[in-house]
Amino acid sequence: MKMTLSRKLSRAAHPRRVVLLVLVMLAALAVRPALAADDAAPPDHGPRPVITEIVSADPTDERAFPGIIEASHEVQLAFQTIGRIARLDVSPGDVVSEGDVLAVLDRVSLQEDLRAAEAALASARAEAEFAEQSYSRTRALADRDIASQATVEQVEAQRNATAAKVVAAEADLAAAEDALTYGSLTAPMDGVVLSTEVEAGAVVSAGTTVLTVAELAGREAVIDVPTEFLSLLPSDAMFELRRHAGSAAPVPARLRLVEPVADDILRGRRLRLAIEGNEGAFRIGSLITATYAAESEPVITLPLSAIAGREGAPEVWRVTPGSRVVHPVPVTPGVRIGDRIEIRSGIEVGDEVIVKGARSLEDGQTVGAREE
Repeated sequence: MKMTLSRKLSRAAHPRRVVLLVLVMLAALAVRPALAADDAAPPDHGPRPVITEIVSADPTDERAFPGIIEASHEVQLAFQTIGRIARLDVSPGDVVSEGDVLAVLDRVSLQEDLRAAEAALASARAEAEFAEQSYSRTRALADRDIASQATVEQVEAQRNATAAKVVAAEADLAAAEDALTYGSLTAPMDGVVLSTEVEAGAVVSAGTTVLTVAELAGREAVIDVPTEFLSLLPSDAMFELRRHAGSAAPVPARLRLVEPVADDILRGRRLRLAIEGNEGAFRIGSLITATYAAESEPVITLPLSAIAGREGAPEVWRVTPGSRVVHPVPVTPGVRIGDRIEIRSGIEVGDEVIVKGARSLEDGQTVGAREE
């Protein structure tokens, strides 16, 4: 009887042990992932290294352009007739005055052309006179029914042809006389000779450039800028010109012209700047550097790599001074200038901005110290 009661109590306790065993196993399974997660957690490497830039109001290296001084007015001179150059009295760099003889054609050949034209005119006039006399005689014979009408028409045509030859010969004579006067090339203004395209003894045709003269009173600076930079410039933008050699004070210059055709190779635009200061400080052909002098709000630019965020919502990562904690800041980008972009709002001068590594940051993350 006692054995039967003991077996019943053992059977009643067995389900309790099973339930307890199941609870212990579930607890072990719950603890294991937590331990695995702790094992997989990456070690803390400290502040993230990045490259930053202090926002500047005057990125001079992006707004200074090399250029050259040219004359405001240049003239390419050429003879108006064909001939051989007998004299070329100037060289590049020579200063000339208005009316000075710069080059002369061979007058011997020109005078021979004139004499030939005079002889051709005399011959044409003689033929015309003979044809006129023949026509008069034939007309008289025809009135007496001795010459036929066909003969009259023939001599009349001959008379008209010789008269036309006279007109042509007179035109050739006038051209020869003009050519004789065109045999000298004179300076149309006070200036300096920039270049000579031919040498003495060369045969040139009418319109072939012989030399180039630049006016003395008028110089301008010529620079090439990226096409995108034009959107930053007002129509009367001011620049400061500096010579490559020497430490003289800068000379102001104002934008005069933006040439309408873009350069196919450099993909830029050419600007012509009127010098408003001392023009005598620059010689024609001297090299200069033109720096854009913004008179309105300062232009702030950042490298393109600094722009993060999704499409339509650009932002940059600004570093908090002291704590080195970064936060995203929405910005309004402007025009692209080479490998940089204008920032119109969102940041201020003096802010420290991430320029490399900006696409893998998190809000509130700490970055390394800035290295100068």
